[in-house]
Amino acid sequence: MIAVRRLRMLAVAVAVVLPLVLVACSSGPVRPAPFDGTVRVGFKTAAPGMSVQDPNGIFRGFEPRLVAKVLGDAGVNYSSVPLSAQTWQDALLDGNTNHNGVDVVVADISDTADREQKFDLAGPYLKTPLGALLPAAASTIKVQRQEDLSGLRVCTIARTTARALIDNEVKPKVSVDALVPDDCLKALDDGTADVFVSDYLVLRGMAVNVKVNGQTPYVMAEGRFGRVQTLVAALPPGHTSACQWLRGRLDAYVKSQAWVTELRSNFNFGADVTDDNLRQEFQPLISVSDNLCAK
Repeated sequence: MIAVRRLRMLAVAVAVVLPLVLVACSSGPVRPAPFDGTVRVGFKTAAPGMSVQDPNGIFRGFEPRLVAKVLGDAGVNYSSVPLSAQTWQDALLDGNTNHNGVDVVVADISDTADREQKFDLAGPYLKTPLGALLPAAASTIKVQRQEDLSGLRVCTIARTTARALIDNEVKPKVSVDALVPDDCLKALDDGTADVFVSDYLVLRGMAVNVKVNGQTPYVMAEGRFGRVQTLVAALPPGHTSACQWLRGRLDAYVKSQAWVTELRSNFNFGADVTDDNLRQEFQPLISVSDNLCAK
């Protein structure tokens, strides 16, 4: 766990302003704080397809593109702050309202009952089941259902819904603990783990985007399992107006063609998968009853 003081220093030192020249005109719509100023958006740094930080400090992937469309197209200036599964909650909660390490996090965050109590959650903007990633050379390992994990060495990331599934429902041969995705990839590489369990889309992003000597070293298992995760943007508690504003923007984006285009591009879905297929599999429905902004 990164200490609060260190996290603040990290946010200041490495926050990268995305190259967008975006100035809201005075006659434009009124935006609630913090979207009326420069917004600090937290992203994960090493989830190919979902979000990665390149050597120049720029964040790329489905989630950075989502923020560019949802915030950038609304005239909001924002900077990007690198976070992880272990640090994003502290980044939202390390200060008073509007004085936190970040203002909003878009980083593969699943809606859970515990998080609904701690944060204002806008969205969802994706839905995804859990899946399993295997070394490409492990052709004899089959994971078609959740029960198939019980005899394997399973790697998961701490403080994730996949970890909760493994701890509470699956009895693997060995549970390999990791702090970041690279730890699980290294465990697959050195044979410490047989399988990496996480959100299906996160793993697919790795399977299609990670290359070693021009080859893809990982493959997706056939099975999809666990509770379908709905991914949301998280804000500090007490930001109901901002959350409602962001929720509306996300709703419009999810229903747009741009959402499908970015999903197809970042996760390498071919022509055999239609737009309707992608919407049925990964598009969440945003309804009044699902409003997680006001507690």
